[in-house]
Formats: sequence, C-alpha cells, structure tokens
Amino acid sequence: MDERKVIKKISRFLTKETSSRNAKCVVIGISGGIDSTVTAYLSAQALGPEKVLGLLLPDYSVTPKVDVKHGLEISKKLEIGYELIDIGKGKHHIIKNFPRNKLARANFLVRLRMAILYYYAAASGGIVVGTADKSELQLGYFTKYGDGGADIFPIADLYKTEVRKIARYMEVPQHIIEKQSSARLWKGQTAEGEIGLSYETIDKILSQINFDKTLKNSSFPEIIGVDQKDVSIVIEWIKSNRHKHELPIPRCKFKLK
Repeated sequence: MDERKVIKKISRFLTKETSSRNAKCVVIGISGGIDSTVTAYLSAQALGPEKVLGLLLPDYSVTPKVDVKHGLEISKKLEIGYELIDIGKGKHHIIKNFPRNKLARANFLVRLRMAILYYYAAASGGIVVGTADKSELQLGYFTKYGDGGADIFPIADLYKTEVRKIARYMEVPQHIIEKQSSARLWKGQTAEGEIGLSYETIDKILSQINFDKTLKNSSFPEIIGVDQKDVSIVIEWIKSNRHKHELPIPRCKFKLK
C-alpha cells in the first residue's frame, strides 16, 4: 500500500464531499481509538483544523477514562475544536424504565451518540463524518443507525490493519496504534474478543473472499494458511449481519497495491 497516495485520495474525497454539500465543518465522534483518530488526522489535514469539530461522548459506566484521555490528547494535538459531553446520566434517565436487554441498551448508547453528532452538525452547518473501516463494515460489526450512520465514510475502503499502517505513516501516537479496538458497549469488551479472531486474521480472510457471493450463501472458500474454522467465523458474521450491508452512503473507493 502506498500510504501517501491513499491519504491524497482521501483528502480529495473529503474536500469534494464537504464542498458539494456546502458544509461549513465536519463533525466526528472521537473515541480515543484508532479509527476515529485516523479520521480526525485525515480531516484536519484535508480541511484544516478550524473546520473539524470532535465530540467526545463518554458513558463512564462503560467508557474507560483512558479513552477520554486519548481523545483529548488527539483533539489538542490536532488543534481541532472539541466538546466533552458525559452522556451516561442522560442515557440512564431515558432507558431506566425500558425492558432490560444488554445488547439493546448497548446499541441505544451508540445511536444516542449518532443523534448528538447530527445535532451538532445541524447546529453548525456541518456534516457527520463516519469512522467505520472496511473490516467492521463487511463483518457488520457496527450498530445500524448508530456508528453505521453518517454522511460520508472516508476510511470505509481500508481494512483495520491498513488503517493502522496509515496511522503509523501519519505519526499517530504509538499507544493509540497498539490499543485494542473496542466499541465499549459494556465493560471489558474488545472487538477481537467478541469476534473471536485477530484483525490480522480477519483482514486476511476478508481480502480473499468474494463479499457479494458470501451474502448469497455461497460455500466457504479455502484460504491458504488460514484455518477453515476461522473462515467460517468470518462468513457467519457477514451472513448474520446481512441486513446492515445495504447502506447508500458515499464511500471513498480506491484500489490498493
């Protein structure tokens, strides 16, 4: 992968999309993780930090304080505008009499964040920039109308391992690059722990399967150097989240060498 060319392509994408929509700024949810950090770096570089607003939206019942620390660190480093809003108490007040369901409550938190991002975007004449990567989108590892809801997705054609390469090229702090990915839906959750595979394995599989055929219930392909059990895990994730995969949202597309 030629990181310089990828960054240049994404910069053109961001500039074109914001200009065509007459957006005064872009609004990004800053989690302190690798995807939102790289998205913030790319947006600040392409548009200028004065046109980027980062929202840190922790729910301290599930959000580690280190995530907030990292989010503030990146926002200050990039000199973008930012707001820190504790949404935990508001969330708990809304759902206190709702039926108890762990996953439903977790997804509600993600959708609440999406609603706040859009509130700020509307109030500031901006658009919401999504931070999902190709690995998450193809697996369906996102919340429908939550982190899967945005106006544009600049890193949606980059696998997680490729996002990390871009992060290294852009000199993102090493502790963020090495940080375990997590949606922070509940305490102790990690993406790789929930999926059951490392992103290195996931991306190797995703890059060698036909995604469209997989959605049509094709047989599991054999991939050299990958256990067939691991392939089946990825395929089942894709199939079980089939309903999430038809999202008519503009995505930056390019071919990587």
